[in-house]
Amino acid sequence: MRDHLYLVLFTIHFSTGCFLSSEQKTSEITGYTGGSVVLPCSCADPQSTADTFTWQFYSSRRQWVQVFDDEKYSGRRVLFNESSPKNLSLLISGLRMEDEGFYKCMTEEHIISSILLKVKGCDLVENTVSTTVVTGYSGESVVLPCFCTELLAKPEKIQWMMYLENTYEEIYPNEKIESHKDRVKLLNQTTPGNLSLHISALAAEHGGVYTCSVSSKRVSYILHVEDVFIVLAVILSVPLLALLPFIYWRYRGGRNVKKMTSDEEELNGEQDNRDDVMYSAVVHVKTASTPAQIESNPAEHTEYASVKVKR
Repeated sequence: MRDHLYLVLFTIHFSTGCFLSSEQKTSEITGYTGGSVVLPCSCADPQSTADTFTWQFYSSRRQWVQVFDDEKYSGRRVLFNESSPKNLSLLISGLRMEDEGFYKCMTEEHIISSILLKVKGCDLVENTVSTTVVTGYSGESVVLPCFCTELLAKPEKIQWMMYLENTYEEIYPNEKIESHKDRVKLLNQTTPGNLSLHISALAAEHGGVYTCSVSSKRVSYILHVEDVFIVLAVILSVPLLALLPFIYWRYRGGRNVKKMTSDEEELNGEQDNRDDVMYSAVVHVKTASTPAQIESNPAEHTEYASVKVKR
């Protein structure tokens, strides 16, 4: 008797069907172009399942359309109810701006769960000036920056162009200029909104005007490519030029000091010679036997001798 009672209660429980956990509520979810988003919908009772359910989208034609009947979702929609019967959520990948709007999840009992999906796209970060100048060096690499205001948003189309011979030629994604083949790539491996262009093995022919375009917006750059050897020569010559006046001053000052020293030594030498020599007068007086024989002029018999004086 008890087993029959449990069976009746079990049957009644499943006959109630799937009641949505968020019925009669409208939630808001934000996604980014190029990314994916999950619109949640599930049965409130973990033991219940939905025999039939649908996802609908309120289109620009002001009418509800079946998501699984609309070709624009082809290849971009995934359900989870096969692995989890109570999980009726919808996954939409490769989001586009046109995916934005109201969605609703409906079961066979017409119980509704509503969601407002907002999709943020890529608006370029504009330069503060009309054209920005970037300098690169031959043989090295350079990055021309370009970003979306939303770094998680991937633009539906990105194009890099170079102005060449009075016209713009595409260099990314289609490398139409021979000099740029196998040298350009984007830096958005981890951040979809980073559209910066990396150019490797720079040469003089890579200099020019570049533009990054998304939809109707664009940012422009002027790339200058300088010869690295000339730059190094200039850098090394600057200190030398700065030292030239000092070297000249030292040279002139050294000569003046040397000349002054020589003149002083010569002058001191002459002074030493004058100071070191004293003259003494030696008078030779002849003695005579008689006063009558004494010479009247002693200077005629005077001799001078030099005497060295040690200091």
